[in-house]
Amino acid sequence: MKFYIIAFLIFASYGVDIDKNTFSNYREVKMQHLHIEWLLNLRTKIIDGSAEYTFKVTTAELKEVHLDIYQMEIMHAYYPNVGKVLDWHVESDPKQSLVQGDKLIIKLGQSYKYGDVFQMRIKYQIGEAARALSFLSIDQTDDKKAPYLFSQCEANNCRSMIPLQDTPSIKFTYSATVLTQDSQINVFMSGLPVENNKFALMEQYNMNGIAKVFQFELKIKIPAYLIAIVAGTVQEKATGQRTSVISEAKNIDIYQKELEDLDKYVKYLEDYIGEYKWGFYKIVILPASFPFGGMENPLLTFANPSIIVGDKSGVSVAIHEIAHSWFGNTVTCNNWSNMWINEGFCVFLERKGLLQLFGEIDYVYVNSQVGTKEMNALIKEFNTSSDPAVKSYASLHPITEDHNADDSFSTIPYERGYQLLFYLEFIISETKFQQLLKDWLRQNEYQSVDENDFYNFMITWIQSNFTIEQFLTMKQQIDTVYTKWIYDTGAPPVKLGFPNDASTQATDLAEDWLSSRPGEQPQGYEIFDQFKSNQKQLFLSYMQEKYVNLNSITMKQLDLSYNLSENKDAELLFRWYTLSIQTKYATTNTNLNKIRTFVGKIGRMKMINPIYKALDKNTAQTWYNENKNFYHPLARQSIENIIKSKGQYINVELL
Repeated sequence: MKFYIIAFLIFASYGVDIDKNTFSNYREVKMQHLHIEWLLNLRTKIIDGSAEYTFKVTTAELKEVHLDIYQMEIMHAYYPNVGKVLDWHVESDPKQSLVQGDKLIIKLGQSYKYGDVFQMRIKYQIGEAARALSFLSIDQTDDKKAPYLFSQCEANNCRSMIPLQDTPSIKFTYSATVLTQDSQINVFMSGLPVENNKFALMEQYNMNGIAKVFQFELKIKIPAYLIAIVAGTVQEKATGQRTSVISEAKNIDIYQKELEDLDKYVKYLEDYIGEYKWGFYKIVILPASFPFGGMENPLLTFANPSIIVGDKSGVSVAIHEIAHSWFGNTVTCNNWSNMWINEGFCVFLERKGLLQLFGEIDYVYVNSQVGTKEMNALIKEFNTSSDPAVKSYASLHPITEDHNADDSFSTIPYERGYQLLFYLEFIISETKFQQLLKDWLRQNEYQSVDENDFYNFMITWIQSNFTIEQFLTMKQQIDTVYTKWIYDTGAPPVKLGFPNDASTQATDLAEDWLSSRPGEQPQGYEIFDQFKSNQKQLFLSYMQEKYVNLNSITMKQLDLSYNLSENKDAELLFRWYTLSIQTKYATTNTNLNKIRTFVGKIGRMKMINPIYKALDKNTAQTWYNENKNFYHPLARQSIENIIKSKGQYINVELL
C-alpha cells in the first residue's frame, strides 16, 4: 500500500507546470534549508563560499543531486557529519553555459528513499563572472571610502552565487554567515540579523584578518531568487516603527525624508489585503547602476535612486515592492513563464494602495493608461519578431525554455496581468474579488503556483459564494477570455481604456501641441506645470506614439516651455530623451550631450533600454563602450542584445 501512495505522489508531481529553466532534479529531491558562509574580499572581487543543504527526497530512489551553477569554481562536496567526500562533475552544454549555466551533478555514494532527509556541503569560489553580483570600486560609490557589493538574483541568477535549485518552484528557509576583511564594511541580507555566534563556522579562517562577522536568518520559506546581499559603507535609519531605509551616508537623510511615509504605505496595503507577516520592512537605495526600479527581496527591498525625485512622486515603486510581500514573496509563480502571477497581482494591489495615496481613482487610472501604452507598444514590437520565443513575450505565458528567463521580462506581465485581474474584478464585483484574493493568499500561503491553480481556485470560489445562476454566467464570461488573455500574443481580448479626467487633460494638451503651428504654444499650455508626475508621463508617452507628427521646431518649443531636458524626474527624462532621438531633435546643439551623460549615470534598464533602442547601432555601441563597466551584468546583457539586433545604419549626427 505504501508503494502505491508514493507512486501516486510522484506521478502527481509530474502533472504540474514544470520549470524548464532549471537543470536541477527538483522534482526528485527538494531543498528544505540552506546555510551559506561567505568570506568577502571586495577589493579583489572574490568570494570564498561554502553552502550546507538539508534535502528531502521526493522520489522512490535517489542516487544523485543535480544543482544549477553559473561560472563558478567548485572545490569539493562532502557530507558534513562524517566528512565523506562526494564525487561530482559538471555537465555543460556549450549553447547554454553562458545563457542559463551548467548542471552540477553530485553522486551521493548511496541510495536514499522517499521521505529521507540528509545534509550535504559544497565549498566553492565566485568572482566577477557571477552575473547576480555587482562589484563596485571605491570610485563608483557615493562615499568614496570602500568597495561595494550588491546582488540581483531574479530571475535565475542566484545560481551564479550559490550552487542550488534555482527555481521558484522550490522554497526553503535559509541562514547565512558573512565575514568581511574591512572594518568599514557593513552587510545586510534578506533575513533578520542574529547574534554573530549563533551559527558555527563551517570553514577555518585566520581570524586576525577578519574585521567583522555578520549572521542572518529567515524562517519563512522563500525561493532562491529572493536571497539578497548588500555590503559597503551602508547604514540604516528608521522611517517609522517598522520601516527603515539603508544607504551610504552621503544621501541617507534625503532618502529618509522622501520615504518617511513607508509605514503608511504598508498600512494602506494591509487594510486591503491582510496582515503584513514579515515583521520589518527595509528598503535599500542602491547605487545608480542597479538595473531595476526596485526588487522585492523580503526584509531588504532594493531600489534605484531614480525613485528619489524630491516630491515623493517616485514612491509608487516602494508601494509596488511592499505589495510583493503578499504577491510574489508569499504566493509565488512556479516558473518564469508564469511571472504574471507575481507581477500582475502585485500591480493590482499596488494600485489599491495608490488609491489611498492619491485619494482619487483618476490618478490611479493615469498610471494604468501609462502602463497600457507601454504594454501596447511592446506587444507590437514582440509580434514583429520571427522568433516564436520572442513573439511569445507579448503573452502572459512566454516561452523561456533554452533562453535566459530575463529575456522575457518586460511591462507585459505587469500590465497585461493587471488588466486581466481588473476585468475579473469587474465581473465578480469589487468587494467579492477582494475577499477572493484574501482567500487565495490564505490557501496558498508560501506556495508556488501557476495560472491553472488560480483559475481552478477562482472558479471553485465563485461557485461557493454565488447562486448557481450567477456562477454559470460568471464562468462563461471568464472562460471566454481567460485562456486568450494568457496565451494569445495579440492585444488582450477586452480593451480597457481606464477613462478619467486627469488623463484627458494630459492627452488633450498633447493633441493641442501636435496640432499647433510650429513654434507656437497652444492656449493653456501652462497647465502642464500643474500636472502630477504620472500625468506628465502620460503626456510624453502620448507624444511618443505620435512622434512622426512632431518636428524639431515644435520639439524645441516644448523644451523651452517646460524645460524638459533639465528635469530632475528620471521618469520624465528618459521619455523625453527617447522622443528627442526619435524626432531627431537630439543634436550637439540641443540635448544630445545630456542624453549621453544620462545613460552614463543611471543603469535602470527601464530608462536606458528605450534610449539605446532609439539610437543607431554605431552610436549605441559607442555609448555602451563608454559605460560598460558602470552597468550591472544584467543591463550589459540586455543592451548587448539590443545592439546586436540593430541594422548597420549609422547616423553621423549622433556620434
